[in-house]
Amino acid sequence: MENKIKFILNNKEYDIEINPATVVLDFIRSERLCGTKEGCKEGDCGACTLLVGELVNDEVFYKPVNSCLLPVGNIHGKHIATIEGINIDNRNLNLIQQAFVDEGATQCGFCTPGFIISLTGYFLNENNSGNQNVINALDGNICRCTGHNSIIRAAEKVSGKLKNAFTLNGTKLKYLTENKIIPEYFLTIKNRLQKIETENIISRNSDSEKNYFVSGGTDLFVQRPDEMFKSNVKLLQNDKSLFGIKFSDGYCVLGGNTSVTEIQTSEIFKKHFPDIDRFMELFGSTPIRNSATIGGNLNNASPIGDMTSFFLALNSIVILSDGKSEREIPLNKYYLSYKKTDRRPDEFMKSLKFKLPKNNYYFNFEKVSKRTYLDIASVNSTVLLNLKNNIIIEIHLSAGGVSAIPLYLFKTCEFLISKELNLNNIKEAVSIAQSEIAPISDARGNEDYKRLLLSRLIYTHFITLFPVKFSIEDTL
Repeated sequence: MENKIKFILNNKEYDIEINPATVVLDFIRSERLCGTKEGCKEGDCGACTLLVGELVNDEVFYKPVNSCLLPVGNIHGKHIATIEGINIDNRNLNLIQQAFVDEGATQCGFCTPGFIISLTGYFLNENNSGNQNVINALDGNICRCTGHNSIIRAAEKVSGKLKNAFTLNGTKLKYLTENKIIPEYFLTIKNRLQKIETENIISRNSDSEKNYFVSGGTDLFVQRPDEMFKSNVKLLQNDKSLFGIKFSDGYCVLGGNTSVTEIQTSEIFKKHFPDIDRFMELFGSTPIRNSATIGGNLNNASPIGDMTSFFLALNSIVILSDGKSEREIPLNKYYLSYKKTDRRPDEFMKSLKFKLPKNNYYFNFEKVSKRTYLDIASVNSTVLLNLKNNIIIEIHLSAGGVSAIPLYLFKTCEFLISKELNLNNIKEAVSIAQSEIAPISDARGNEDYKRLLLSRLIYTHFITLFPVKFSIEDTL
């Protein structure tokens, strides 16, 4: 049994019955919209990027997303724009497309639509127009033949012409249509989306014994696309109660559908974790961060999950729901074995909560991977500690990539509590951490290498947070 899924694709409204686990890339190409390309089908290359527009607080917000990992069920009630949908007309190029021609920024053209869509999303949403930001908007898009310099020149050229777009309040769409970045039909999308009923939860029931709750889908549709297509699925994206970041009873609460981008741009996180941009830029690419959710990431149960490491160090609590009742589990006790959590098959992660740190606290996230960006970790680690008179009165330390599960280093933390912050105690803590881990040799490094990495990352936490007190030379 399949639900009716209603959405706007470019300038056409759809009301269809379709397997909601069909990825949007396959659907739009079946509609003969072949400008969107299939490259890696893992969310790495960006050739499949499209724009997803969603009503939020009575305004339409657009974001670039990898369509190869986006289930059709997740576009219910939304506007999807492909490269064909941002053409001004059939004869004239828009401003971004013309800049690519002028700067020789395309060769085979396979990746070009993804770059242009990502740039369009930047101009629709960004609040500033510095060249570095427009270049960052291209992350997640890879060109294999033209070279990126000409693409960067084209992006900077358009950014220079559209500086006024970032000072507008409420009239940006009109400005962008007048300057031939997007076609005029974009001005009608808000009213058209308001007429689509979006409260129903999209699901599919089949004869399969496999059951999945789906949030962002950025890992499920890499690892198990065929299985997802045949299984029973319930897509959580239309459950409005699973979104948002708020305060409640002394806790910061994140809905299970909260995306990584929402965390990165949250004023709450910016205030309490000033380096949040640096941390989050190490997590995937902009299109991936736009789709990936905290519920999906933590329940993926990867031993090297960046968000898992981050929230373990915040001593977080998982709230699970079966739709009728709820229960709470500390995140540091949530992971039972490799890829297995304490969540029952009929439960999904409703939210995650943690107490915001107070007083004299310090927080740091570190990650080592083969590539600095757009790569999964070999080893990662996060620390939160609170000091009083140079005594550690609270500490939470996590480690990823050194066990079958994401680790909270209980013994190491227990040792450091009430200890003076000095080099001897840190060295002893590093030794204790080695006794808590059990890394294996794999494609990301052998056991000895991972042990060394974790030791260096723990030292790096303290060198970064207390540069006057500790130095690299002290730890060698």
